[in-house]
Amino acid sequence: MADESDSQNVSGGGGRYGGERRVTPDSDVYFNAQFNAKPIYVQPGRTGYGQREDEMLVASVGAGMLLSVYDQELKMGALGYVLLPEPVLDCFPFVDRADPVLVAKAFEPLEGCIGEMKKHGAGKARLMTRLFGGAVCDDDPDERGLKNMVFVKEYLCRQGLNISNADIGGPFMRRVHFFPATGRVVRRLLKRQEDFDIVRAAEGEYNKIITSCD
Repeated sequence: MADESDSQNVSGGGGRYGGERRVTPDSDVYFNAQFNAKPIYVQPGRTGYGQREDEMLVASVGAGMLLSVYDQELKMGALGYVLLPEPVLDCFPFVDRADPVLVAKAFEPLEGCIGEMKKHGAGKARLMTRLFGGAVCDDDPDERGLKNMVFVKEYLCRQGLNISNADIGGPFMRRVHFFPATGRVVRRLLKRQEDFDIVRAAEGEYNKIITSCD
């Protein structure tokens, strides 16, 4: 997939901008200035929604999966960051054998994406959907990226959502800039160890949080 395609805007999952903000590395500052848009960061387990042309939803993803959804007629979009916890991945390839409460919690970002779009009048038949993530790294013997990919694609199929295109798998993590008002997406591959460490720390922290919930 090319580094650019189409989408924009934000909100959801714990506040107007979908969660707490993080420290912005120098590389982010450069890219944000290049796009001339206000970045709204979407963390693991969160959903972002928007319609404004001067904002972009930004997420860095490793083994997790990002779903971008866009309605061209209404000029709005949403971005969900799904990361299935270890107890669910341990049931691979049978997600139905996992704790249904934990599965429902893990898939909330996808439900949030579709729910926000429907709430604002989007038509399911008009939705343009894209998938990003599912990095498969040599130092991950559990193949969490592959398992996330399979489970998320199966979930979307059960929901009757067709994937317009996907940029998934491979050894690199990704930073996705999604412009909900236009449908534009800019994807950049992350190759620096520093970037890998930041993404892994964020996904690891979320895994601890979701598995500790009652």
